[in-house]
Amino acid sequence: MRLFYFLLLGCFFVSCSTAPPTEAEVKQKVEMWYMQESSGDGAGRWDVNGITVLSVTKDDSRKDVFNTVSAVSGTRHHPPLAEAKPDEPFADTIRMALQWNGAKWVTAE
Repeated sequence: MRLFYFLLLGCFFVSCSTAPPTEAEVKQKVEMWYMQESSGDGAGRWDVNGITVLSVTKDDSRKDVFNTVSAVSGTRHHPPLAEAKPDEPFADTIRMALQWNGAKWVTAE
């Protein structure tokens, strides 16, 4: 009977621990960030061509927070103006702190 309780308690602690976000989850958050940047008035449009996740590390000072670094490349399309501007390629390094809220990854404060 003790073994059963020990195994049950062990399963509980394993299920409560937070695994780091996967590359796909980090890429999704970065893609959403660029979509939000494109949604502003007169912001133009950011087309992301490639995202490379460089690192995912656990934050030492905050529980369940992971610091991510991603390299992003793509094209920025300027909004329509009186004088047209050409599209510009861009390359960024994005740093995000992601925290598990119980259902999904969100950006941490």
